[in-house]
Amino acid sequence: QQSKVSAGVQSAQSIPQYSKLHQAYDTQKMNDSSQKKSAGNFMVDVNLTMHDGGEETTRRVVGPSTVFSPAMTSVPASPFLAGPSSTPSTTLKTAPTTALVKAAAEPFVWDLSSAPTLPDLHPLERTAAFVPHVSSSEISRRISQILRERSIEACYEDDKAKVKCTTPDGVDFRIRLYRGRGDFHHGIIVEVQRRFGAAFSFHGDTYAILSAAEGKENQPCSSTSSTLPLVSDSDDESYSPNGVASLSTVSKMLVYRDHDSYLLALQTLAVITDAKNVGEKTAFAVSTELLQVESEVGSKIISLLVDRTVEDDIFKLRVMALTVIANAIQTVKGDISDMVREMLRPTLLQEMQGAHKNPRAAQMAARCVQFLLEGDHDVAEVHSVLQVALQAGQVRHAGLERQAQVCLDKIV
Repeated sequence: QQSKVSAGVQSAQSIPQYSKLHQAYDTQKMNDSSQKKSAGNFMVDVNLTMHDGGEETTRRVVGPSTVFSPAMTSVPASPFLAGPSSTPSTTLKTAPTTALVKAAAEPFVWDLSSAPTLPDLHPLERTAAFVPHVSSSEISRRISQILRERSIEACYEDDKAKVKCTTPDGVDFRIRLYRGRGDFHHGIIVEVQRRFGAAFSFHGDTYAILSAAEGKENQPCSSTSSTLPLVSDSDDESYSPNGVASLSTVSKMLVYRDHDSYLLALQTLAVITDAKNVGEKTAFAVSTELLQVESEVGSKIISLLVDRTVEDDIFKLRVMALTVIANAIQTVKGDISDMVREMLRPTLLQEMQGAHKNPRAAQMAARCVQFLLEGDHDVAEVHSVLQVALQAGQVRHAGLERQAQVCLDKIV
């Protein structure tokens, strides 16, 4: 069973103008050390509490025997659309020689010395595998390697032999290791348990993790493969999408002061700003409208990004908002107003600076930066922050490593 979590989103009056948000940016610029980022008169407050003291609930009921080998087939993850780079309008300033890329960091290796014995009366998930005659140290090493390769954000807890994970699609799950009992005393049990979210790619992630734990070779995780054809606008030349109409439903969702409404709104925006899901015409129309100075929906998304007064460790609304903005900026190829650019810049740099803590957010920030480098007033500063993100990716997150390297290649 999942942990008991309550979430709420408090919002004050909606401000449809970016001008008031820009005032917040000016105040923020004069006091960079402050962690409180207000956004005009609009503020989103995510209040997340754990009612059980932060401890996750472990099931203790009698259940049937579990077959330890999963019968699954891999489903390739859907990629982000890789749009072409924007045409340079301004010559980039080359970073100084003192800011050269540092030596590559070594990937993180999880070295678990021992795993607890499987508790009595603990029925395992169907997504569990038994690995005989292999140490917990070797299995944990395999798991950390596959998590990095698949760009799955992970937090390791040695004392509980557990990993808290989040996929690029926002699925939250746990990996637990147990020492077998009785007839299974000679091996380790690896259990994968989904806690929050849903995505087709999670099936493939689970299969890859359990296969890696068993020592089987996985196919490389491709960022371009897809089982579904890309959406094309060529079939209907007369279709003319309306960005305002597309955002009207999302605007109604954001009126309600609850977490579910914001979550659904951000999920909807992530889809309709991505050309591979809705086609280039629709994605461009929605993205253009979303990034307008007078956009009501855009102002709320920007507010959610610049307000850092509340930690969002469970539902990752800020990461989802970053994904929406990254999709939109990529779709319009960085063609946004200077006001929006300058409001986003400090937030994007801060996310990449904290890449070791939240590599998913850093990757989305780097996606934005890729299309905003042209004409930036301090490329050397961006270069140094990208190095931090690159090293964080080299350690634990292959997707962040690739994205940071793409940005660095545009600068050097």
